[in-house]
Amino acid sequence: MSKKRLLFLLLVLSMVIISCVPKNDVNVEEYNDDANSEIAIEPPATKKQGLEDLCSGEDDCRDFCSKNRGRCEDYCRGKKIEICRVIFPPGEDSHGDYNAVTGCKGKGIITFTSPPMRIGDIELIEPIGLMIGGHVTPIDHGYYYAKGWLSPGNREDATKFRDIMAPASGIVTSVQSMPQEYSSSSIGDYRLIIHHTCSFYTIYIHINQLSEKLLAIADTQNIVAVEAGEVIGKAPGFDFSVHNDDITLSGFIIPETYAAEPWKLHNVDMFDYFAEPTRAQLLEKNIRQKEPRGGKIDYDIDGKLVGNWFEENTNGYFGKEEYQRMSGYWSTHLSFAYDGLDPSLVIVSVGDYNGEAQQFAVKGNAPDPAEVGIQNGLVKYELVLFGYKTEEGNEWNRRNFARISKAYGYDGQVAGVVLAQMLEGRKIKFEAFPGKKAAEVSGFTDKARIYER
Repeated sequence: MSKKRLLFLLLVLSMVIISCVPKNDVNVEEYNDDANSEIAIEPPATKKQGLEDLCSGEDDCRDFCSKNRGRCEDYCRGKKIEICRVIFPPGEDSHGDYNAVTGCKGKGIITFTSPPMRIGDIELIEPIGLMIGGHVTPIDHGYYYAKGWLSPGNREDATKFRDIMAPASGIVTSVQSMPQEYSSSSIGDYRLIIHHTCSFYTIYIHINQLSEKLLAIADTQNIVAVEAGEVIGKAPGFDFSVHNDDITLSGFIIPETYAAEPWKLHNVDMFDYFAEPTRAQLLEKNIRQKEPRGGKIDYDIDGKLVGNWFEENTNGYFGKEEYQRMSGYWSTHLSFAYDGLDPSLVIVSVGDYNGEAQQFAVKGNAPDPAEVGIQNGLVKYELVLFGYKTEEGNEWNRRNFARISKAYGYDGQVAGVVLAQMLEGRKIKFEAFPGKKAAEVSGFTDKARIYER
């Protein structure tokens, strides 16, 4: 056979072989002339990467996490999972631009070395998580009360005021007069924020007198530095909370609902960051004895009745536009949660109960709203007032320090009934019947309202 004919036959044969190889099985870009190289074959299809039982696949997880950022951040925190890096890219500030806070330095937590009020001046401390009047959802701040506290009279007598101090060095980034409608005293009333780092800060509310240098920047855009233990103002009692923007509470399943008060998404324990022995001394003044001692505010469980609800089309926590965050904005709020001092007691907190915000325990303390879902249909709660027992077995007078051992409902005194029914995982139907008993209520009327997360 001639050389030309042999070369022709080899060429035809090679073309036939190449045409028989399935194109999808060959990665042409990875082929090279190295003697040890292999044709790259695509791996078989595998299960979409996801966040365990939260979501599966990038698109699904992106959609889920956009609506449940707190739960996704809680799952991803500290884990080296590729899909977490896709949804929360490295270097992305999850809660905004820290550098936008004027004058702050760095990120991360610091240790508090001074109590906010001298230990000897403190009568009692209440933690976050209570529900009181217009605070329909669990409260994002705790309360410090000085000895001799009386409400409201003490706030008009400056001789009863006590020093309020910065717990650590930082930059006072905001000092604002409280709106007259919320002001606690004719002497003055201020809310201020101390950024100890750009992501870690404390908030004080109802300071009735400011130090000279803080008064000089009140209601301006100016800032000023303070040191640990420095007196920043005076009052007979005040609100106090600690916030860490590097943490998002997972029990608020739709964080965007709280755009009106975004700091509450980042509440942390109001005792944990104090150095010893200050932390132990403050806990001795804390009337809550149940863990967590600092309280809890986020109770939402997707698909369950427990947690916070807002009347549909009323702007979530902001409330109706007509109120502009003044008195009554909470009328569209609703919460099925647990008592701030004894979380074994179920509390129904209603923003509009016969025209005002009120809180009740549940007769029989059941059913637990954390166990109520769509499958339960219409649920009926009889409402009762409630009180507290001290460790000594006495009724707490709600004014002097006591170690609270138990919260309990007055089951013999039914004040009304509420009906609730989950329509969807994040939507319920609700109606209150003040003055009624269970036997007198058979179902919803045309006054029932729809609430959503």
